[in-house]
Amino acid sequence: MTDGVAKLHLKIVNQDLMLVDSKYVICHCISADCAMGKGVVVPIVRKYTGVKNACLNFVKNNNNDAVGHAFRYTCEAGTVYNLFSKKIFRHKADSGVTVNQYHKQLQSCLEDMNNQMLQNGEKYLVMPKIACGLDRCDWESVEQIIKHVFGETGIEILVCVV
Repeated sequence: MTDGVAKLHLKIVNQDLMLVDSKYVICHCISADCAMGKGVVVPIVRKYTGVKNACLNFVKNNNNDAVGHAFRYTCEAGTVYNLFSKKIFRHKADSGVTVNQYHKQLQSCLEDMNNQMLQNGEKYLVMPKIACGLDRCDWESVEQIIKHVFGETGIEILVCVV
């Protein structure tokens, strides 16, 4: 802390996201149709066995208006934040939604997650390079959004790449 303001701690590591210390909560991007069949979500669904059904219920309970929201799921395996960054799985940051719109939706998800993390006293977050795999965003742009949202929270963020 400098001058009473918490600084962002963001570190990129070459490590499997699923093998990180349990003090970290995980976040990843998903679509509001909860397809959850490709990419980093596959091992997450295996570890957090009820997460897909819980996400489907979240979408249903929000009148199918989940885009821009983060759904916090907790079970004995830990906590995972599901960021509803797009409506359907085949939407990408350049197909089905503009890059700018995707960024806005992602920022809204991150802000929602940030608020929930602060409410729950969570200080450690691990993620892949969110939105940069199947969703085709540019990491430098996504990193700037993350820095904007979490810049003064003191939350430690670990970005795992393998």
